[in-house]
Amino acid sequence: MPEPRIDRPGIPPEYGLAKATTFVPWEHVEGRLRDERVYWIATVSPEGRPRVRPIDAVYVNGSIYVGGSPKTRWVQDLASGGPVTVHLEGPTDIVIVEGDAVVHRSVEMPLGEEPAAASNAKFPEYGMTASFYRTNGAIELRIRKVIAWTDISLDPTRFRF
Repeated sequence: MPEPRIDRPGIPPEYGLAKATTFVPWEHVEGRLRDERVYWIATVSPEGRPRVRPIDAVYVNGSIYVGGSPKTRWVQDLASGGPVTVHLEGPTDIVIVEGDAVVHRSVEMPLGEEPAAASNAKFPEYGMTASFYRTNGAIELRIRKVIAWTDISLDPTRFRF
């Protein structure tokens, strides 16, 4: 993954942006993406209807991987190529990801090994294998932009790829 361009997000002055002196380190954002068990995903239907769901996800090599039944509407939204937004849990340590979904019908070896290992580290109860990804594929969320802050008046940060 290329290094992100870092700047301030477009936040109105009444939020205290003039006091901002630091940026959230990208390593902090990646740590949150790796460690969080619950991601809130927002999708948009082809008719323009929004959907928000809590999901399991893993962060591997600059992308977020999610799984879900192709029969669910939110997965169908992703398959239709609409935009996607992910918000991590937490009222103060904010990470909001915007990107695009790519539905892989299968994942070639050894590429399936990394999502399987990340899934087993975070969700050992699922017992994921690389062969599962080879057979069933995966949904990859490719990150375009991240907005993050630990204190909105001191360190609001936008990462663009």
